[in-house]
Amino acid sequence: MPEEWTKRHAYLSALCRSLRDTDFHEWGFVIYRGVYGDDDAWNSFLQCLRDNVHLNLRRGGAPGPERGALLERYAQWTVIEDRATLDGASRDVVRQKFVRWREGRIVTRKRSPNFLTLPCDPKPLALPRFAYCLYVDHECLATLGPHLAGKPSDPTQPHFPPPPLVAILIDGDYVHQPDVQGPFPPIDGSTARYVGWEYSDTRYICSLYEDLIASPLDDYSYRRPPALTETGSRSMPLV
Repeated sequence: MPEEWTKRHAYLSALCRSLRDTDFHEWGFVIYRGVYGDDDAWNSFLQCLRDNVHLNLRRGGAPGPERGALLERYAQWTVIEDRATLDGASRDVVRQKFVRWREGRIVTRKRSPNFLTLPCDPKPLALPRFAYCLYVDHECLATLGPHLAGKPSDPTQPHFPPPPLVAILIDGDYVHQPDVQGPFPPIDGSTARYVGWEYSDTRYICSLYEDLIASPLDDYSYRRPPALTETGSRSMPLV
């Protein structure tokens, strides 16, 4: 991997460094399917997600194509389908399944120099692939139609971005604290600021993975549901 790709000012440099420094040449999230009955829509959602990854990897100017091709080759979007247990499943159920999936697989990384290390949290940080997963429920799948309708015929030409294609990002390490009282409306029984998940725009999925290498989901940039990340004031539901 060229040294200039790993310099801190470079686009997706943390992702490049993680592949180099851990010698683990996979990245990308595990995706859980939570809605069944329309395989064509599901396959279209996955293809649009991969299209968004492809476009995201080629952002940032030169050497976008070369770097993007290498990172795309190492991308692993592991899809887990199980209608019996995942059809309409809660986020807690998905989290539990993800935790079982990652057992014996976790790869850790060095802490960023800018990441505050506390004596009470000495454990190594897992790569985002093993710390977070994606979940697509009915609301998320419903964002496919507007996204498809807004996609340009030639994405290489100037265009307005299509409406977001949304997935739920779930923190595998989140533990609900029932005694914590916060000023927010209850979500999954919690009124705290952080509820262990967020709605994420898959148009920026690579940038999201990059950010999670350096800092956890519950940092200052966390957007509590129904807010939607990367899209200013937009919120779910979008349709």
